Amino acid sequence: MILNNLFKLKVQSYFLDQNILKKIQLVELIKKDYPKMKYSTIMAYISLLKTQGVLDNPSRGMYTLKYKD
Repeated sequence: MILNNLFKLKVQSYFLDQNILKKIQLVELIKKDYPKMKYSTIMAYISLLKTQGVLDNPSRGMYTLKYKD
């Protein structure tokens, strides 16, 4: 699965005001910017961002940036 760099930057921008987002908040923000994206695709992209070291999952249902550009 190839992850669009623009998508990655957009997700990183969600953390400018908050260090930690709940899963539901993160999904809603992505859904707002990408309304046609399915929930399963969003979750796959979130998982890929975790694998790439962009997102961290400090506890269940919580996400934070692993690093900031």
